[in-house]
This record gives sequence, structure tokens and C-alpha cells, in this order.
Amino acid sequence: MTTKLKNIGSLTFRDMVENLDLYSGLADGLVELPCPSKITVWYLKYKVPQTVGELTDNICYGQRLYLMREDENDIQCILRMLSGFYYPIAKRKQWNEDKAEKFKKNIFASKVIEAYPVASHFNNLLKEVIEREKKLLHREPSKVEKAAGIEKLNVFSELNSIDFLRDAMKIPVEEVLLTPYNECLVRFMNAKEVADFNERYFKLLHKENEPKKKFK
Repeated sequence: MTTKLKNIGSLTFRDMVENLDLYSGLADGLVELPCPSKITVWYLKYKVPQTVGELTDNICYGQRLYLMREDENDIQCILRMLSGFYYPIAKRKQWNEDKAEKFKKNIFASKVIEAYPVASHFNNLLKEVIEREKKLLHREPSKVEKAAGIEKLNVFSELNSIDFLRDAMKIPVEEVLLTPYNECLVRFMNAKEVADFNERYFKLLHKENEPKKKFK
């Protein structure tokens, strides 16, 4: 029995996933569509954040970590991004990664003409978030740090970030993950400024304490 092709306007994400052989050629075109201002998730319309500011104003730190993870394929990426952002909004509950994973099944009812361009838009916004974090937080390692192998700590960056926030705010990890992203970013920025100040201070102190030349 031949499956009848659906009109692109009524094609759902489930239709496409279940019939990839029929619709595989659509994906490239769908991600190029203009991003809509709203998307239907779980049969209700929700606003799509249009800027990095709108995105980061509406996520907690746990969502930031979840949204930044890598996926095996585009389907998993779309499910993660849409579920990761819209779960707390649609359910009106605090962020919960396990429940967000279960919420993915609701994304299958979304129309592909919305799901694909919105997911592509989210991907671009997240790239901007990463670039902004690099600009605000990156510190070039010293020669001593490089010699000591500081790059080996990169694999633990997520864990170290969570531990830093836990200690700085004196709250459990569970509460760290629920803290608004922007508040966490300010904590990181402050820590960087303090570290930079201490480095400059000790360099000046060392210079002042250097033995003065008695003969020229």
C-alpha cells in the first residue's frame, strides 16, 4: 500500500519521522524557511525567542547545559531543543531534565514548517550564546598553566562550572540548575574580573619588590 504524501502545511514532525524515505528531501528546504514568531507545541501556540537576550532571559542554568549538548542526528536535535526550551513554559513547572526528556513526545505533533526553522533558529541563537560567553569569560592561560596541562581540565568544564556556582551561591546543585542563566553568567563574569585583578595586582607587587639596581 502506497502512503499518500501530505501537504507540507499539514505535515507533522511525526509524519516526517515515520516516513523518512518519503520526506527525506524536505529537511534542507525546511531549515531555510523564515523562523515564525510562534510555534505550536502540545497543541498550543508559544512565542519563539527572536534574540539571544530573549532566549537567555527565559532559561535557567540547567536548560543552558541541556540545550548545548550534542545529538546523534537532526531529529534528536530538534526534539531536544524544542523540548528543552518549551517544557517549563508549556507545563508551567520548574526545569526538570528527566521530565523534559519525556516531554519530547509532544513535539511530534508540531508542524514541520514550524519545527525545522525554529530549531535552526535556536541553533543559531545558541552559537551566539557560546560566542558571547567566550568574549565575556575567556582568559588566556599563562605559560605556567599551559605547562601544567590546564587543557586537560576542559573535559570537566561543565562539572567545574556547577561546582563553582554551588560554592559561590552556597546552595545545592539542584538549586544551581534552577538558577536563572543570566544570574549565573554574572557570577562567572565577577569571578573572572576578580581573577584578572588579582593577577594584575600580584604582577605589580612583584615588580615593586624587585631589587633595585645600584649601578647603571
